[in-house]
Amino acid sequence: NPSVLIKHGNYITVYKNLAKVYVVKGDKITMNQDIGEVFTDQTTGETVLSFAIFKNSDTQDPSVWIAK
Repeated sequence: NPSVLIKHGNYITVYKNLAKVYVVKGDKITMNQDIGEVFTDQTTGETVLSFAIFKNSDTQDPSVWIAK
């Protein structure tokens, strides 16, 4: 399934397991902008978004950022 990577200065956020993507490479993304729709497995009904944050190339703990 498609993924979206968004650059935030030295940080990159990654959103995986999308059913639809509403942005294209080079778009300027704004806060609260919809970037896509999460894929839902039609057999199980399960919807899972994989989310990651990197600073430069180092993985960050997303729970720290989600709490902000």
